[in-house]
Amino acid sequence: MATPHRVVDSIANGIANGAEGLINAGANALKDAGHAIMSGLDKPFTAVTKREGPHHIIGRAADGAVETVQRGVDEGIIGSAKRAGEGIMSALDHPPEQVGLPPDLEGDFLRKGGR
Repeated sequence: MATPHRVVDSIANGIANGAEGLINAGANALKDAGHAIMSGLDKPFTAVTKREGPHHIIGRAADGAVETVQRGVDEGIIGSAKRAGEGIMSALDHPPEQVGLPPDLEGDFLRKGGR
């Protein structure tokens, strides 16, 4: 049976994964739009020169910038939050007597509503 803190952890992970999915979807949409623009700009340039246009320098730099931000959020902010959360959940997995909590927090304390 899942403990209450693990249920909260599961919900928090779901929110973090959803945020990560939104970031990734936004980054991919930006890159796809950039590729479409680059492809459109290539048509006249390639027809004349038979080579890729110099605008691809900007396109590649933009892709790199988007990927850097995407990874920074995924692996940095969200990843750090997930690791910190797992550390807290792991600590809460230990029974109260192992972490030095007073014994009255277990039995009678909960049955009497904290009084």
